[in-house]
Amino acid sequence: MNLQLVSTIILSALTGATLALVAERWSSSQPMFATIDPTALVTEQLRNLEPGLDDKAIQQRGQEYAKRLDTAIASLAKEQNLIILVKPAVVTGAPDVTDELRRRLRGNR
Repeated sequence: MNLQLVSTIILSALTGATLALVAERWSSSQPMFATIDPTALVTEQLRNLEPGLDDKAIQQRGQEYAKRLDTAIASLAKEQNLIILVKPAVVTGAPDVTDELRRRLRGNR
């Protein structure tokens, strides 16, 4: 192969990659706002605790749930390009994704 052909191939590949990046950035939409109802989720979790647990076990289950909840919120926000706010902080206009979050916490994506 001659140098001009190799240069043309490399330049074409770089141009294609650059155009792909620009197209991705251009087509990426702005994140949307959504809400969740953390009070409902925590209340449901508390209702589902086994009766007779001591304070330490309840605290441990609460910490585990908080980690799962945080992970599920972050995952949902990233996958759907969302900025997630707590429902009481939003007067109107943002969709509620609490049900989707609830499904994810139960393992039913």
